[in-house]
Amino acid sequence: MAKTKAKVRSIRKKAAIGISRVVWEWARAYPRYENLMEELEDLEDLRREKAKKEKGIPFTEVLKEYELVHHVALA
Repeated sequence: MAKTKAKVRSIRKKAAIGISRVVWEWARAYPRYENLMEELEDLEDLRREKAKKEKGIPFTEVLKEYELVHHVALA
């Protein structure tokens, strides 16, 4: 079983592609690439949320994030 998990992790690492901040900002500046960059950002957000879900998120962290986003303080 450990071999399977290690294999999946290595496949995920190989599937990732890094984009420098300079290239990212350049592409965002051109309308031709703007939609592509927005979709890439959305996919990255989905990947992060999925990773959080797999690990589990403490309820207190969810509350903190909600408070920050909505500028409220819950008791």
